[in-house]
Amino acid sequence: MLHSARSVSVSIRAVLLAVLAATLLAPQQASAHGRLKSSAPAAGAHLGEVPRELRLDFTESPDLTFSFVRLAGPDGREVPLGALGYATDSRRSLVVSIASALASGIYTIVWQMAGDDGHPVRGRLEFVIAPGAMGVGIAPAAVAAVRPNDGGAATSDTSMANMHHDPVSMPQGNAFGAESVVYVLIRWVQFVALLLAIGAVAFHTFVLAFIRRDPSSAGQQDEPAHLAAAESRAATVGHIAALALGVMLIVRLAAQSVAMHGGERPFDLAVMGPMISRTMWGWGWLLQLAGVILAGIGFHRARTVRTATHDATVVASRHLWWRIAGVGAVLLAFSPGLSSHASAAPQLRALAMIADGLHVLGASSWLGTLSVVLIAVLSVSVADRTPSGGAFVRDLINAFSPVALVSAGVAATTGVFAAWLHVGTVPNLWGTRYGITLLIKLGVLGIVALTGFYNWRFVQPRLGTTEATSKLRRSARVELAVAVVVLLVTAVLVASPTSMDMAAM
Repeated sequence: MLHSARSVSVSIRAVLLAVLAATLLAPQQASAHGRLKSSAPAAGAHLGEVPRELRLDFTESPDLTFSFVRLAGPDGREVPLGALGYATDSRRSLVVSIASALASGIYTIVWQMAGDDGHPVRGRLEFVIAPGAMGVGIAPAAVAAVRPNDGGAATSDTSMANMHHDPVSMPQGNAFGAESVVYVLIRWVQFVALLLAIGAVAFHTFVLAFIRRDPSSAGQQDEPAHLAAAESRAATVGHIAALALGVMLIVRLAAQSVAMHGGERPFDLAVMGPMISRTMWGWGWLLQLAGVILAGIGFHRARTVRTATHDATVVASRHLWWRIAGVGAVLLAFSPGLSSHASAAPQLRALAMIADGLHVLGASSWLGTLSVVLIAVLSVSVADRTPSGGAFVRDLINAFSPVALVSAGVAATTGVFAAWLHVGTVPNLWGTRYGITLLIKLGVLGIVALTGFYNWRFVQPRLGTTEATSKLRRSARVELAVAVVVLLVTAVLVASPTSMDMAAM
């Protein structure tokens, strides 16, 4: 029976890995977010009149900091263009005036756009100016375009100031971007670290606080030592997670710079500065930076303050540092929403970003806290064969269960809202890549939920002995291993075009 169960477990893992590999290695051209709906001139058009401007219409509003439009002439040289701006009738359309005379021949438009989520999309199209077309060789007058934050005023700037992208280093086609495997792995590591950092705060704020308030908990003379040790180990886990997030902040910034501007100058302040200060993606990056600083300092100080003493001043100081870490954890939870689908939602955008933050808090308070329970407590408590050690594990799991139930409910509720917002209709669940990836995530989450049910129904009632603690640790490891796969699927999901994106085509 045991061998059969292990075979089933191995088969499940093999299927999950195969599906996940197929998702990660699928053609990336289908992974774009905003799409080009139409253009003027249209792709492949043969014109009998020289155009005075270029217009590109997208399925979502582009961020000008992340966007550019270039025009190459028949000889391959770049044609001078005016300042890029929004069309007067739609912020989903980019227009740019043509600042020089055009001859007959084949012209190529190369463009890049990204919405508020910061995920770049690139493309090119060609049109032909026929010989003898009206306006050939005549220098055009400047064409007005609406720039952001100018109150609708027009500009006729025909300078090349907006052409700050290097045409040689700019990646094209299927080059590195938000949907690339490397970028997916970067997000995966970030999500794991987020889960642990927020989980450490939830462990201290809810689980340990519940044990301290419960007069029936453990009741052993050395119980405070178990609590202090668990609290100190939780602070250590949180501190390591915050350090990892700090490293990933730098990696993400470099990756985003490469995705937007090419790989020759990933840390060029001339392009990184506007990317951080003028975009939704950059504001999310800054919010995460603030969260990392606060959480890192809070965890470090909570870890180094002497936890074995009951001196009121020391206890108050320790709680203060935990609260600072808690503020940082909240900032961390809401930072992904500024660079995800929520920030580019076609409707209810503010509510979508709030729901995204609550989703991260709920998932982290469930799975992140379970991680801290396993890392900070169960791995140590197995070696503690005293009655008080088993009693503490029992009380710990009894305190964690309601936290997990409520947190999973929050994660599920906000997840359903996000699915309604981004999937649209039920057939889109199996008719679009986003829907299929979401179904994969739900399927893997089902395994996590079944493992949690097993722990609650069969393991938790027997807690109090070393054998039961060892069994709980093994089942918790399985639950967390599957949760790590959930995070990897999530890292793929946030880079996939939503079903509503595809419907807008």
